[in-house]
Amino acid sequence: MNNLLRIREKIKRSNRLLDAQLLATKNGEVTPYRRSVFEERIRKTQKEMKLKDSKN
Repeated sequence: MNNLLRIREKIKRSNRLLDAQLLATKNGEVTPYRRSVFEERIRKTQKEMKLKDSKN
């Protein structure tokens, strides 16, 4: 494999990790990424969105 391709893959991987870490922040604090916590946050957000939709 070409060195340039390896470098690009590393950059892409680090960017994905950074994006995941940014998504895992809560009130400006980085929370450890755990699947259960992530799923709970999704459920909570979906519930809030349903409440907003029902008010409109």
